Parts: sequence; C-alpha cells; structure tokens
Amino acid sequence: MIRPFASAVLALGMLASLAAAYTTIMQPNSQECYVERMKVNDHFSITFETAGKLPIEFYITDSRNTPIYSMPLAGEGHHSYISTNEGRHSYCFRNNAPHEIVVNFNPHGPEEETYLVGHDATPAEQEVRKLSHNVEEVRDHFEFMLFRNEIHDQSVSDTQRRMFHWAILQTLVLAGMCGWQIYYVRSLFKIRGVV
Repeated sequence: MIRPFASAVLALGMLASLAAAYTTIMQPNSQECYVERMKVNDHFSITFETAGKLPIEFYITDSRNTPIYSMPLAGEGHHSYISTNEGRHSYCFRNNAPHEIVVNFNPHGPEEETYLVGHDATPAEQEVRKLSHNVEEVRDHFEFMLFRNEIHDQSVSDTQRRMFHWAILQTLVLAGMCGWQIYYVRSLFKIRGVV
C-alpha cells in the first residue's frame, strides 16, 4: 500500500522539478532564443502566451539552422515536433513592436517527454504521470494569470491615483476661479460705490 503511494509522490515530485514555465520581458525590436539539445526522434513541445495577446514572432530551427516551424504574428501558440537530426535546436521569440511585451512560455523537452512515456511503468503510473503533467500545465498557466493580474492591478491603481490627483487639481483650480470671481465682482461694486 505504501509503495504505490510513495511512487506516486515521487513521480509528482520529479515532474515538478522537470516542468517549468518561464516569463521574459522582451524589449522593443529585440529577439530572444533558447536552446534545447535533442537526439534523433526526441519529442519537444512548447506553449507560449503574451500578456494582452500582443503579437510576436515565434520560430523554431534545428541544429542546421533550418526553419522547422514559424508563427509570424501570434499572441499565443502551441507546437510540438519530433527531431529528425541530433544537435542544438533553438526556439526564438522576436518582438518587432515599439514597446515591451511580456512572454510566458512552457517548454517540454526530451527529458520530460521521456519521463511522461516511461515504458517500464504500469498503466496506473502512466496515468499518474499524465495527470501530474496536466496539473503542472494548469499551475503554470495559473501562475501566468496571476502575474498578468498583478500587472493589470498595478495599471488600474496607477490610473486611479492619477485620476484622484487630477480631480484634486481641478477642485483647487475651480475654488481659485470662484474666489477670484468673488473678489473681482466685489471690487467692481466697490468702484461703483454700491457696497
């Protein structure tokens, strides 16, 4: 009874260390590339999303710099492939916009894919691995949603603070104009001798 439970806990712990979501802030007109070492028939998949679904260019090249996949203007995407040659495969994000873009991506390299489809595992262990993998993907997406929520909350609080200061300034200007009008009207009546 303890052995299956221990193997499930071990599987979850190992998968937690293998799966990781990354977030990067891309500067205007910049490119960021990441490398994955792969052998022939290794499986690789990646999911990405930008804050606000702003468009970026995404592409994957193999070890010979031959383009494997390209997505010209996308705010989110998913791609998986099986390598046909050995070496350093790279996946790149390019920001051609004149502003920063936050990109969250979750690569699943050959090590994780091998772990997920372990041939010596029982069907129950394979299902636990798949479930753990899905939980990690949901957790990664939730972390990105929290990050995006923090950015939006900061933007909202900055806007509210600016609106408050603008309203205070308008109130002071209005009070100053009222005071000046009262002073001007009283001085007109004093000149005429009514007051």
